[in-house]
Amino acid sequence: PISDPEFFAGCEKKHEWKKLLFGLCFFHALVQERRKFGPLGWNIPYEYNETDLRISVRQLQMFLNEYEEVPFAALIYLTGQCNYGGRVTDDWDRRTLLCILNKFYCADIIERNQYNFST
Repeated sequence: PISDPEFFAGCEKKHEWKKLLFGLCFFHALVQERRKFGPLGWNIPYEYNETDLRISVRQLQMFLNEYEEVPFAALIYLTGQCNYGGRVTDDWDRRTLLCILNKFYCADIIERNQYNFST
């Protein structure tokens, strides 16, 4: 859906949409990249794929269009526990996944122009 111009333009909150969408795509790339490092990346190799990203993108747009304020708690739960975390069986991997996601789904990414994903 990201490459569809109609879908991309379909969000009412343009600023928040672009910032959070970039964060979500960056998060997806990061969890994919960690797989290359074997047990140093994830204790158990998980098969994250484009469908995890696709459903998360659709949910992001839906929540931004439906709510006045950005519902970060709901977005983090759905993305971290259900979409990506639904296949995670190791507690430490789940904890790591949620910690990483909290860097990409937060108010600072919207409010700060020069938001850094790492320090």
